[in-house]
Amino acid sequence: MTQNLPRFPPRPTDTAPLYPADELVKLQSIMDSRRGELPPQQQQQQQQQRPAQTPKRIWFGRALALVGVAVVSGFVWWVLQPTDPVDKPAAAPQKTAGEFEFTTSPQLPEPVKDSDCAAHATTKTQEFLKATPCVQLTRAFYTAKLPDGRTVYSSVSVVRMKTAEEARKLKELTEQNGTGNIKDLVLDKAVSVPPLTTLANGGYASEVRDREVVIVESDALTKGQDALAHNKEMKKVSQDALRLASSIGN
Repeated sequence: MTQNLPRFPPRPTDTAPLYPADELVKLQSIMDSRRGELPPQQQQQQQQQRPAQTPKRIWFGRALALVGVAVVSGFVWWVLQPTDPVDKPAAAPQKTAGEFEFTTSPQLPEPVKDSDCAAHATTKTQEFLKATPCVQLTRAFYTAKLPDGRTVYSSVSVVRMKTAEEARKLKELTEQNGTGNIKDLVLDKAVSVPPLTTLANGGYASEVRDREVVIVESDALTKGQDALAHNKEMKKVSQDALRLASSIGN
């Protein structure tokens, strides 16, 4: 025999949620957005529980940072440095010293310049320079001492032509006998060394430097008994004085 039990209507919680589905979604979204945020009191407790950094650890970290910056800066500086080309020609050595020590004469402390070379030349050399004008003539006067104490006077002339070919022709002409030359400064009366009236009777030397012809004449007041030996000695001085052309400038 079955016993009939009384039936009651179902409670709302047994058949349906307390909140509609859309309300639950909104509530979950709000909870997700606030997740990770703690009340101020709990945040303060967590911060107090974190181990504090010691001054030594802070100093070590800063030192590592500075070392890193220095390494990076050094690498950037090295990368930005210009590099010389592999095929860069080496600088030619300059001849700064020779056998004799030359001194500028007080009579002419500075070189003299003129654009009219023909006016300071003789015979065929003058004719050549009239037909083939130079660009500039620069002359300077020097003295030097021989081992025996005698003084040698040297006139250094630098003739700049328009082309290297003209310079070559001028040098060839001046080296021939009886063709004249550029006047030395004694012959041109720019300086006075009595009883010398010219230095052409001493020693002569010349060379071509591209468009320039360098001419040197040297002589001394006192000459030895052997004229050939004297000429050879003066030529030696003139050869050494060719290097002075670099210091005259044009």
